[in-house]
Amino acid sequence: MLSEGRTLEVVDPKAFTAYMKNVRKRTLAVAREVPKDKEHWRLEANSMSPVGILLHIGSVEAALWGGGIAAGKTQSLQEPSEEQTSLDDAVQFLASIRAESDRFWRGLSDVDLYREITTPTGDTMRLSRWLMLAPEHEIHHRSFIHAYRKIWGLPPHALYGLGRDQLDDLLKR
Repeated sequence: MLSEGRTLEVVDPKAFTAYMKNVRKRTLAVAREVPKDKEHWRLEANSMSPVGILLHIGSVEAALWGGGIAAGKTQSLQEPSEEQTSLDDAVQFLASIRAESDRFWRGLSDVDLYREITTPTGDTMRLSRWLMLAPEHEIHHRSFIHAYRKIWGLPPHALYGLGRDQLDDLLKR
């Protein structure tokens, strides 16, 4: 999936697609544990709720890293209304965006990966390097849901199958 040079970049579209599938799987696992009464909870008025976070992840993926970039330039964000969307609807929105992105990513050729695209700032970057920002974006926003869980008094989600206490026990052996 990654080159061995100094800059991380996508070199195998199918491996990148599989990696992104796992990133999304972990995001959905955390999202599915949001209590129904907290799906529109906000830390403060200008912060995103868990539903808003999921809609944002999907909207940005579509505009910057998914099929929206096929024309060689990032697109404008089209975020659905957070207030009128349930957590289940946000999960379905993510699924539809990801299906489109998967088709786009799997279909990329070596020529596609090495072409220059225009970023939202107007700069140009090789698509193979630009795509590396997609998982960072999703993981960054997923971390807010983890933080919300802590604020709500819920235990941390065992993202990789182990909680902190279980990991500590294993490491002591």
